[in-house]
Amino acid sequence: MQSVARAARALAALSMSAIFILNTGGLASAEGEPPAAATEASDLPNLKEAAIATGVLSKMMDATHQAGLDDPNIKVGPLTLLAPTDEAFNALPQDVRERLLAPENRHLLTDLLLYHAIPGLYPAERLLNAKVRNYTIQAIDGSAVEIWKRKKTGEIDIAGAKIVQSDVMASDGIIHVIDKVLIPPPVMEALMNPPAEPTEIAAEGDQ
Repeated sequence: MQSVARAARALAALSMSAIFILNTGGLASAEGEPPAAATEASDLPNLKEAAIATGVLSKMMDATHQAGLDDPNIKVGPLTLLAPTDEAFNALPQDVRERLLAPENRHLLTDLLLYHAIPGLYPAERLLNAKVRNYTIQAIDGSAVEIWKRKKTGEIDIAGAKIVQSDVMASDGIIHVIDKVLIPPPVMEALMNPPAEPTEIAAEGDQ
């Protein structure tokens, strides 16, 4: 029951915030974003198509489906997707990966994936042109995602991950392919300290 309610809240957040669904096309304008982007969007693939075209994001797309975040009926506005490679998912410790993908932990997988979605458009140039070297941007779930940038070298560090392919353009956003799965601290805490199994109390007659 709890997982159903959590999924419903996640889908409500998706529809209200215009976020993390890979099965849609079209670009809704976001406040503060230049309208010119919409005129170019019609010639671009949508996020799902762009992710497939990279050839390295199949595990993230599988996780998105498992979390129930690929509902094609929810239309999304522009977002920046921080997409870990298949190698990044494979690099997770086996116990973490197994717990994350367990059906009973679907809510944790949802939280992890939403942490990789940033409302609005953040091409690499925008990230590099920030006035300070270290700053944060806000993920869909409200969490702060830390950015470190080195303008001289063009390097961008996102919460400890490196961008290995930037500015994969889509009709409904941008994908930055990264080399690490970003795990929010509350999710990691829950994965490392799962609820204890209830212990059975023996009846007096069984002793």
